[in-house]
Amino acid sequence: MRALVYGLTALEERDVSLLLNFMGVEVSTLLAEVTDFDFVVIGSLSSSEVHSTIPVICLSATDEIEVSAPNYWEMPLPWKHEELKPLLQKLAQWSRLPAINVVDLNLHVKRFESLLIRQALIVANGVVSRAAQNLQIQRTTLIEKMRRYNIDKSEF
Repeated sequence: MRALVYGLTALEERDVSLLLNFMGVEVSTLLAEVTDFDFVVIGSLSSSEVHSTIPVICLSATDEIEVSAPNYWEMPLPWKHEELKPLLQKLAQWSRLPAINVVDLNLHVKRFESLLIRQALIVANGVVSRAAQNLQIQRTTLIEKMRRYNIDKSEF
């Protein structure tokens, strides 16, 4: 099985990856790495809307994130092996069904845009105006996108 983790803090990513890897699930944080994943794990840093054609496990409360997915579970950390095993078995059965050939362009674009913003802030040592200049966008536009993707300049 393969899972895409999206919008997780470093601590969430560590906890989720450790347990999923232990249970034999391949974990990816980059959309380009894995094109056919079986489910998505959405963390607390994700945007306020999630649209997915595959199952979603969300670490945050439902009222914080608007989810439109056929199968959705809210499972805050910490996860226990006993709780996750039945869900993974159910997901494994679904993965044997014929795949829906749909690409969620919004998810790809948001993930890529977030990565580019983070990279620009690293290069600019957290200076927003310099990062905006490197991205060739207005400073106010960058600030709005940082707010949308929950990116704090103090991290850089």
